[in-house]
Amino acid sequence: MHTKKCQLCGGSKLVKIIDLGLHPLADTFLPKECADKPITLYPLNVLLCKSCGHAMLGYVVPPEERYQKIDYSYTASNSKVSVEHFAKMAESVGTKISLGSKDLVIDIGSNDGTLLKSFKSQFGTKVIGIEPSKNIAKIAKKNGITTINDFFNTKTAKVISKKEKAKVIIATNVFNHITDMKAFVKDISLALDKTGLFIFEVPYFKTLVEQGAFDTIYLEHVSYFNVMPFHKFFKEHALYIHSLEKNDYMGGSIRVYVSKIKPKDSSIVNEYIDEEKKYGMYDLATYADFTKRIIDFSGRLNFDLYKAKASGEKIVAIGAATKGNTLLNYCKIDSTVIEFITDSSPLKIGKFAPGSNIPIRPDSDISNEISHALILPWNIADFLVSKLSHLNLKFIIPKMK
Repeated sequence: MHTKKCQLCGGSKLVKIIDLGLHPLADTFLPKECADKPITLYPLNVLLCKSCGHAMLGYVVPPEERYQKIDYSYTASNSKVSVEHFAKMAESVGTKISLGSKDLVIDIGSNDGTLLKSFKSQFGTKVIGIEPSKNIAKIAKKNGITTINDFFNTKTAKVISKKEKAKVIIATNVFNHITDMKAFVKDISLALDKTGLFIFEVPYFKTLVEQGAFDTIYLEHVSYFNVMPFHKFFKEHALYIHSLEKNDYMGGSIRVYVSKIKPKDSSIVNEYIDEEKKYGMYDLATYADFTKRIIDFSGRLNFDLYKAKASGEKIVAIGAATKGNTLLNYCKIDSTVIEFITDSSPLKIGKFAPGSNIPIRPDSDISNEISHALILPWNIADFLVSKLSHLNLKFIIPKMK
């Protein structure tokens, strides 16, 4: 579906600011029986609303296609980095608002229940997960986390709110996946207690552009968060940003605390908005420069890879990350360059990366013949280099900045 109007303000003055060409769904790793079949490619571009400043995809794939057609392959519990991040997040949030056993925490896009497990164990809270992927919801239930296998919508919000309103509704790297923002925030208001908090964490668009992290752009990421347009949007729906915190998760995220109660002080919001304007997040020239940096980066990366191949070296990629698929497909890197991608997740091993069709295998398959390793999740490069240091590989970290 081509985007004709802004998700937030409904404006039609939309300008294309980033164009990465045609891409498959980046977060859909292909089982063997699908690997040799034709794959659907969609335009991957970002539009800027000239009326409110919101950045969004120019083409939106239906959520059922993104999350339910093929079994989802990511589980948070398989990533040491994610487990630690969510444990610290639960501790921070729970301590900040004094959560207890009488409080309900809802996690939208709850995956295998890793974050809710931390809330439950640290504060004894009641928890409910909302997870659309059937295979992942089944894992969460086995982990003892009450999980509704569905999208968060009016139906699920009503089912929950009939029994109890939530003290906290949380969404990590999910709010940016939402197709209908207006309907979503209405459902948030329906399920949220009058003194509760809606807390979401997403990649921060300003950080993405600063770092040149174009691989964080993919078809699952429908919206790109900046404070200015969402500050106005929330106010129009009687919701208010109370606090903002930046962190390094996913290469540069922002955690946003939203409430039904109007804050007495909005200075932190104004500070973020001023910084966004100063950097040029609402200026077209910023994205012309961003595009040039992407093109230059692609040329340098391909030069390094083909130089190694020309010398008879063998290259693998480390980490079957979603962002890695944007990088591989934009740079046109496939199995003629990369022998295979390694990953520790049993849900990914044996599958193929969409578009590049590179097979995914365990780390143990890295033999002495392999000389180079391209780290796809560059945001955890230090962790992966340390983990694989015994293999004496020449690591290539595709980070623009």
